[in-house]
Amino acid sequence: MMDTFDLFIETDIRQLLNMSSNAFCAVDPMPTWLVKDCLDVLISSITNIVNKSLSLGCFKRSMKAALAKPLNKKIKHLQYSKQLQTCFNLTFVSKFIEKAIAFHVSKYLINNHLNESLQSAYKNVRPLKQPWFR
Repeated sequence: MMDTFDLFIETDIRQLLNMSSNAFCAVDPMPTWLVKDCLDVLISSITNIVNKSLSLGCFKRSMKAALAKPLNKKIKHLQYSKQLQTCFNLTFVSKFIEKAIAFHVSKYLINNHLNESLQSAYKNVRPLKQPWFR
């Protein structure tokens, strides 16, 4: 049974950050590319934020900030607002913590042979062989 998350070390966080997209949201305090460029200075703080969130099992309220955008549901003739769906752009740190959790859950599923071999939607189809994936 998975009841706790292993804490990350700075090397793990650095590798996860380097694998992350450079996309960022308007509510982010700084763009992702700048976070990556200043990683030597920020790595300790980011590692602490991720580990604190994992150990406490919660996000800070400030990390729940998002930018809501209405999107067309791919219908040619947009007549009614019911044909819109809302897309929420989360901050980079929030998305990054989700990614860290996803790697822990993937590791647990693989190690305990609980990974469904026929289901491929929303999961990495290639095996994870990064050195930090213990």
